[in-house]
Formats: sequence, structure tokens, C-alpha cells
Amino acid sequence: MGSPGLAQGLQHLETELEDAFSRIQNHLKLLREDFGSDTLATKPDSRSHHQDAFEKVDALGDWLLKDDVMSIPYEGPGTLSELSADALHLSSEMLGTSANSHMRLNSHLMELSMRAAESVHVLKKSRNSTGIYAVNAASSYASGPSTELERCESILHVIPPNSRFRLVWDLSGVLLIMLDAFLLPMTMAWSEWEITPMPTSNSASSRVLQMFAILSLIFWPCDIIVNFNTAFYVRGFIETRRREIAKRYAQTWLGFDICVVLLDFAAGFLGQATDDAPADFLQPLRSARYLRILRTIRILRILKAGKINVLLENLVISMGRQWMILAFTVGKMLIAIGAVAHILACVWFALGDIVSSSDTGPPSWLQLARIEDASFQIQYVHSLTWILLPPAPAPLDPLSGIEQMAVLTLFVITVLVIGSALSILTGTLNEIRQVNSERSRKRRELRIFLQNQKVPTELLMRVMSYADYKMTRHSPVGYDSSLISPMLEAELATSQFGSVLNTHPLFSFVSSSYPSVFAECCRTLNKHFFCEGEAVFSEGSLAEKMYVSNHGTFKLTAEVFAHDQVFFEDDCQCFAEISLYVEAVMHGYTLHTQSFSEVFSLTASDFARILAASPLCTTMVVEYANDYIVRFSSASATSQVCVWDIIEQEQSCAKAACACNSFYLEVNVDSRLVLDTLDLSDLQSPAVKSITMGHVLSGQQDLDDSQNRDFQPAAQLRGAGDDFAGFLAPMDFVTSVVYSTESAEETLASLREAFVELDPDSGLHARFSDSKEQERAESAILSLVAIVRDDYNMYTAVQPPESRLTNIQWQNLRDLFEWTEATDQKLLAVIFLLAVKGVSKYRSLTRQLPVGHQRPEKAMKYILESFPLAVPSSASLGSNVQHLVRNLLKMLGTFNFAQMLQGENVPANLRDLKEAIQPRGGEELLKFYILYLLGFMSGLAGGQGSCFMTRRNAKTTILGLAMLKHVLEQDPAPLYWTYIHHRGLELSRRAEQPSDLALLRLACNCRAQTADDLARLQDAWDHLTAQEQVELTKHFLADGITTPAIVCEFLPLCLERARSNPFVTVRTLLQVLVELLQAVRSAAPKDHKIVTVDLADLAAFILMVQNSYVFQTCLARATLSLREERFCVDVSQENWRRVTEPPSDIVLLAGSVRELVYKSRQREDTNNPTQQQVLVQCHF
Repeated sequence: MGSPGLAQGLQHLETELEDAFSRIQNHLKLLREDFGSDTLATKPDSRSHHQDAFEKVDALGDWLLKDDVMSIPYEGPGTLSELSADALHLSSEMLGTSANSHMRLNSHLMELSMRAAESVHVLKKSRNSTGIYAVNAASSYASGPSTELERCESILHVIPPNSRFRLVWDLSGVLLIMLDAFLLPMTMAWSEWEITPMPTSNSASSRVLQMFAILSLIFWPCDIIVNFNTAFYVRGFIETRRREIAKRYAQTWLGFDICVVLLDFAAGFLGQATDDAPADFLQPLRSARYLRILRTIRILRILKAGKINVLLENLVISMGRQWMILAFTVGKMLIAIGAVAHILACVWFALGDIVSSSDTGPPSWLQLARIEDASFQIQYVHSLTWILLPPAPAPLDPLSGIEQMAVLTLFVITVLVIGSALSILTGTLNEIRQVNSERSRKRRELRIFLQNQKVPTELLMRVMSYADYKMTRHSPVGYDSSLISPMLEAELATSQFGSVLNTHPLFSFVSSSYPSVFAECCRTLNKHFFCEGEAVFSEGSLAEKMYVSNHGTFKLTAEVFAHDQVFFEDDCQCFAEISLYVEAVMHGYTLHTQSFSEVFSLTASDFARILAASPLCTTMVVEYANDYIVRFSSASATSQVCVWDIIEQEQSCAKAACACNSFYLEVNVDSRLVLDTLDLSDLQSPAVKSITMGHVLSGQQDLDDSQNRDFQPAAQLRGAGDDFAGFLAPMDFVTSVVYSTESAEETLASLREAFVELDPDSGLHARFSDSKEQERAESAILSLVAIVRDDYNMYTAVQPPESRLTNIQWQNLRDLFEWTEATDQKLLAVIFLLAVKGVSKYRSLTRQLPVGHQRPEKAMKYILESFPLAVPSSASLGSNVQHLVRNLLKMLGTFNFAQMLQGENVPANLRDLKEAIQPRGGEELLKFYILYLLGFMSGLAGGQGSCFMTRRNAKTTILGLAMLKHVLEQDPAPLYWTYIHHRGLELSRRAEQPSDLALLRLACNCRAQTADDLARLQDAWDHLTAQEQVELTKHFLADGITTPAIVCEFLPLCLERARSNPFVTVRTLLQVLVELLQAVRSAAPKDHKIVTVDLADLAAFILMVQNSYVFQTCLARATLSLREERFCVDVSQENWRRVTEPPSDIVLLAGSVRELVYKSRQREDTNNPTQQQVLVQCHF
């Protein structure tokens, strides 16, 4: 055996590993001691080397503007007024992106989204031409009946086989068959009974039989038509193709149905022939006997009752009531016994009548019983007695052989039929008894166990009550899974639990568009039972699954609302939906049960496994999940006043995310949201609308032609006639309201009246259900109006007293406004832009635009040019300001002011702004832009006034706006670095050399708010190697004009999250950034001065990663791709799988080796300043 040798080898290997670890630890200890003793000596050398890398080491020289050239408001270093928490996500707010979300898709959905990437590309192409249902055409064959009916091309709809109409129709057919089975044997035996549409007698019974005959002649031909329009199941699928339906019906019941219907009409036709008609070949068929025999053939329709019996049996079983099953079985057997006895009794009477009509034969049983001339009732009772009492029949004539033979036949038939029926009835009773005995056995065993354990009586009663409840809600009888296919099992689960999930908007949409996925979701649901007083989940615990309440009484509580409790009963409510999409989240409230309750759950892993089978549905769910996460994470907790508000907030997030989903919008088209039909001019006064329509018609020409035309906007026609009386036009708002002394509430009412786009019920924001965006637009306009009025109280009414805007800052804002030289027309144009600009963020709107016009600035410009009726207030703008508006929208796409405030862009972006302004109006366009920014920045946080422009936020905003004033007259680079220099003064740090400017720009990126924040950043910077400091200094000082620059979008967000994540830290992020910058430079085209890199995915990864080594080496598993003229860092699924990976021995060893190499390079930097080799390479 080799086991001892193997054990010795493993032990020897373990010893060697322990020795290696020991040597590495000793080496690291020595390095730490050496590094600690040399710290003071090394840092000056590093700084001196850092300084030698640049030419100007003693002064900034031409890097900054002179103070007498540009005067920027500054209150001195004693008052620190940095960006507050409201401004931390300013950049992403202005960009309209979701990168500021503090939650991220979990690893399951991330992996699925990457797998479905190819399907997304195919989907976008196919959806543009054929729509979502064309993509799903391959799976439509297996969809539900309602979906099949929607795709029916015929005028007559195909009827589902289990629909309510078909069920009622089949029950009507069964009733007619039962009447036939009862009446036709009687017409054969008794001549006075006649079923014909034209009876010879006028008695009441004849009229009833006449109605039955007419109804039968109408119903059964219609039944043939209905059968041609009824779908059927084949191998578990529903077949709705009319050709297949007709083919199947022709092969089964069509011939039989046609023959029986023809016999009905033939019997009715022959019955009308009179006895004195001339003799012909039809004369024998006109006799009463032949007609009765012909009509009796209709009784064969009873053969069709078999399929109806199966349908009714399944219907009764689906109701789940044992007494109904028993009653149905007993009733069916009794009906069968009675029908057979009735038919045999009629046959027996007819036989006796035939025998007695013979003059030469022996007497019949009718004659022996002396009832030959008795009434119908007596004769029928005697006949029935002969059938039901075969062991002791009445005497027959010994010579009547035919009657003797008939008695034997009837005896055999009676015994077989009645005996079989009784046997079936007995078997049904035994099955029900077995089910009840199984339940009784379990209950008895539980009771004996509790008694043996000497459980208290009260607890025993509670346990037994819960056991009874669970056995009632959960059947103890199982089934053989091999008898049901997976698809049928999923459909079975849909019928059972579909109503539970359909209460949620996402799953309701999935059920209609992806029925197979919805069926799998229903089949995967886990059912849980709870006793009274139990907690389904507790506040603060990890949310691992979504819960759906179904049955019972529940109570909701939360610690923040200690005195509030919410009760609800037998209501399907969804809880912790966010757990399906994110990696880790905690419950914000507790769900208790107040009675025996039933709850369903769905885990994230099960949900992802279901989605894996449908890439299209995966794409839809990932889009929904991303939107839901953004809405959920950005939901404000201040508006919550009770526990139920939390639930309603989650529900509103789900409804809003579903309503704006591109898949949902393609299926559920809201005509009020379609740009082609969107017309808000109906909200205007008739006179203004007529002029708006004239402007729309005249605006079909080019913009240059419109500039040369003497155009009089609608709003300038105020007071021109009585048609405008009582209505407030947009220009009226500027001339009569802006310069008035109205309160904020009155001004807001006038604003909504003048600009129909802000109508609270039918305006643009109201139609797209975004009250926050409308609030920001109204806040921006009210704030701008307050600046125009010089109304400090109105502007700061919503600001807390301790952080209210100072008088000096207010005067700075007023000076900026005075500098813009705003006219009424320019004010009108800015107010209009502030009112409508936010709609360009709505995905449900921008997705209707061409691909190249879906970014916010391009979208707004395209809407103004192509859909003027969607923004009818644009007709109030004069041609000159219309030109300014269009140029401003073009300019907004080239420069982002928010990125400027946090040092995210470079001086070349200021140069681009300058080049964009100069040919499009110069200083006039710049002043118009500053005027727009005054309102836009003031309204970022909403409120009736400016919630955003507090004392802290105004400092940086005013500084940035003052810098923009000089963009046309100053060089971009010195202007940019002067702004960075002043930001450093706010942090009590004066830049003395270019390397200081690099650190200050990094501080702006890092959103440093105090001098302590800058000190911590300085400490992280000092722990970098000299070569890393050189690389970063070059990066942060690159201007994109003379030296190539890399603009890292969302770098401030990465730094903020790295600062709060102990597994990442700012220092480690900077090290990774160095590697990334080198990889981007090697991949970027050499002739590009500015390269943009999107770090949104990396920012999300920084938020979630919980392993230092995984983050340090994340670029080795990342991809760098070029999309829309910018590089994007995709962290890749392999990294996402390792976000929560625990540190193993191998990882610790690799991390130690990496740290060892890094420390060694730090010591070698002074003597060997060669550029370090990148440890991790990116894949392209």
C-alpha cells in the first residue's frame, strides 16, 4: 500500500511550507524595521526627486493667473466651506447616470447579464423591426391560451378548450344528451310521445317537446361550428392553428356529428309528409315506426358525454373539496343507474307491445299483468319494476320465448351496470377514508409524542392546532412525478401560485411576455408555514430571499417607528425584493405573524437559475433590476412617517422601474408618452394654441431661414385681444410675475399656468411620473426668479439657519446675474430650458429617438426640432434666443460644469468650451450659459427656493462660475489651475510648485472637505513609491493641450468609496490607478490629446469587494474596451465572483510576496529611479 508514503510526503510538504512562511515573516519583519528607521531620511529624498522631475521647482510662474487679472470671491482660509454631502454626487446627478448607487447587481445577475450580452445585441436589432413578440415567435407555440388568442388572425377567435364559454357550451350539450337519453326511448316505446318541430297535437306536453326539438336542431349544427373553432392540447401544448384543428376534428367526431344532424333533419322532413300523399319510394319511411327508429339513433350522442365527464371530474377535483368529489361520484353513479334502468324499461315495454300486437303468438307480459290499456304512468312503473327486480320477476307465458330471452339479457345487463356502479362508489369511499386515515395517523402519532414528552396542555393544544392548520393547507397525499412532465408541472404550479406572484408588477409582466419563465418561478416558490407570534424575518437581519405573504394575519413593525404597527390579513404583499438583485442588504422592518400563516419565498440563486434559460428575459430583468436598485438606494427616508410608508416606497420603486422598462414599454404602449402623438398645446389657451400651431408649421424650414424671418412669438401677443384674457402666456410670466412681489406659492402657481410642460396633472414630468425632476425644475426657476427680484428670503426660505447662504455669497450670485445682462427674452429662454431640460433623462422618452440622439443634450435639441408640440412653450421664444438655446444645448455636450467643480476634467475641456462658444455667439452665449447655470445649480436639491445652494455648496459653485466668466479672455490652462489653487486655499494649503497642484487636484477628485481630509490624503500619497508619485503627478498635471491627458470619469466616486472601504483604501486605489493609466496609454491612439476612461464599473466593484488581494489584482481579470469614443473598464464576472472570497493560505502568501516586492521597490526608488514594471496587465 502507498498510503504511508503518501502521508509522509504530505507531512514533508507541510513542513516545507511552514518553513517558507516563517522565512517570509522574518524577512517582512526586518523590512518593516529597516523601513521604519529610514522613513525620515527617505521622504525628503523622495520629495527632492519628485521636485527634480519638473523644471519649475521654486514658483508656479505661468501656471496661475495673477490676482489683478481675475478677481475670484474668497473669504480667506479661516472659514472652510467645502462641498457638503448634497454635492458629493453632483457629477452623476448632472450626467443622469446611476453610478452613484450604493448597491450593485449580485454575482448571479452579473454573470447572467454578461452571458446575455450577445442576445442583447441581437435583441436591439430585432426589436427595431419586428418587436418583442417576433423575437419570441419560436416559443409562442407553447404559450398560454390568452396569448394564443391575441395572435389569432381570423375574425372568429379560437376558443381555448378550458375556457368558461366552452365549459358552458359542453354542459349545455350534456343536458341535451341527457334529455335525448330520457325522451327518445320513451318515444320508441309509447306512440303518444313525439319529438318533432311540427307536432300534430296542441297539448302542453307536445309544446314542450316541440321546443326541445327546435333547440336540438339549432344547437347541434352550431356545435359543429364551435368544434371547428376550439383549440386542443397535443403533448402538453395548446394547438391554435385552424388547419390542425379542422384536421383533428375531421379525424374524430366530424363524420359522426354530421350523420346525426342529417338524421335529425331527415326525421323532421319525413315527419311532415301526410298520410294521403301519393305513393313513392319514400312511403315506407313515412310510417310512425320507422320515424321513431330514425329519431332513436340520436341517442348515440351519449357517446360524446365521456369527454364531458372527464372535464367535469377534473373541475370538481380542482376545487379541492372531498365532499364534492364524493357527491359527484355518487351523483354520477346514480344517474348512470337511472339512465340504464330507464332505457331498459322502455325497451322492455316496447318488446311487450310488439308481442301483444301479434294475433297468433302467446300473450305478452303486458296482457298477463293486465296493463295493456292502463295509463302511461302505470305502464312505466311496471316496466321499471321488471328491470329493478330481476331476481323475482313477474310470471311470463311459458311459450313466449322472446320475452324469456329478453329477461335473461336484461338480468345480465342490470347486474353488470348496477354492480359496477356500486363497486366504483365503494372504491371512492375507500380512497377518501384512506386519505383521512393517513391524516388521522399523523395527528395521532404527534399527540402520543407530545403526551410522552409531558408537554404542558396549553402548548399541546397550540401544537395540535398548528398541525391541523398545516395539514389543511398542505395535502399529505403526494403523486408520482414521473406522471407529469416538467412543463405540465410548471403549468400546474402557475395555476396554484400564479395569483401570488401576479400581484408584483415585474412578475405580472413576465407572466404575459415570458410565460415559461413565470411558470418556473411559480414552480420554484418555497412555501413556509408559521405559527402565531413568529417572525418571518427580523429587522437588521440579512435579507436572503424575497417573501410573499399569502394567508393569515400579519403585523409590520420597525424600530424607527416604535409606536406604529400595521396589520393586514390574507393579502399578497412582497417584501425584500431588493434581495433578488443585490449581494447583501438588511431588512429594514420586522414581519410578525398574528395567526397561523402561509408565506412563499424566492431566493436570488433560484431566480437566477430560472433566468439562465431565457436570455431575453434576463436582459429585461437586468434592466429592471438596475433601475430598481437606483430608485431603491436613492429613496428618501425623510418622507417616511410610518411603517407602511416603507412598503409603499418599495412598491412605487417596483412600479416605476417596470413602467420605464424598454421591454414593458414595447408591449404596453402608452399613447400619452409617445412623442409622435404627444401634444401639450391642448393645455394652452385657444389663442395661444393657434399661434403655436402656426409657429410649428412655419418652423419646418431651416434655422437660418427662420432667423431672417420677422417672426412674432405667441407670448409677445399678450393683450392683443380679448382671446388672451384670463390666460397667462410664458412671456406674461416674465414681464408680470418675475418682477413682481408675489410669494413663492403664488409664483409657482403662475409658473405652472404659463408653462404647460409643468402642469401637475398632464405636463411632461407628470406624464412620465417623475415628481422629483419636476420639483428640481420648479426649484431652479423659483431660485432664478428670487435672484432676479433680489429676494434673499425667498431664495433661502428652505435652507437650515445654521447653513444658510451668507449675505456676501448672495451678493456674489447677484453680481454674476448682473454680469449676464439678462433680457426678458433670455430669461424666458432660460426658464423654458429649466422647465423642460429634465425630461431628456427619461429613458422611456429618449429610447424613442434615433440612436445618435439619446444623450440628454442631443435628445433635448432633437425634441425641440422634431417634436415642437411636445414642448409648445418653445413657440414663445424669439428667433434670436431660439438660436441661443440650440447653441447652448450643443455646448452642454462638450463641457460638464460638475466635473469642473471636482477637478474631474482637464484644461483641454475648458479650451473645448472656449472653442464651442466663440463661433456661436461669443460672450452673449457665455452669459446665457452662466444665467442657465445660476438656475440649474440652485435647483439641484429641489424645494420652493434653493435647498442646494447653502453656505458650504455656494463657496465652490461661485468659485467655478467666477472662473467661467473669464474663459474667453484667459488661457484655459492657467484659468484651470487658478481654480485648483483657490480650492487648495479653502483646504488651508497653498500651492508652491506644480506638484502641489497635482495633489490639490487629487484632493478635489477625492472630495476632500476639510484640512484633515487633505492630511489623510497626503499620508496615502507619501506611502506611494517615488515612481508612482511621478506617474500620478504627470497624470494630474496633464492638460490635454500640450501633453496628452486621460480623463477618468467617476474617479471621485472611486476615491470616495475607497476611503470608506478598509479592504481597498485610497493608497491601494492609487496604486491600481497607476497600472490602469499605463495600460490606457499603451492602448490609446497616439494622436489623441484627450482619452476618456469610464470607471463606473470599477466604482461599483470598490463598493462591494471584501478582499484586499482581489482588488489589488483586479485589473488582471478586467477588460478595457472602447465604446463610443471612450474606454470602459469592465471588471468582469471573474472579479465579481471573488468580491466576498475569504483570504486563503495561497492568497495570503501571494499578498505577502506582493507586499514584500513593493517594500523592496520603495527602498530602491532613491538609488534606482527607473520606471517600475507593472505587476498586473490588462487584457484588451
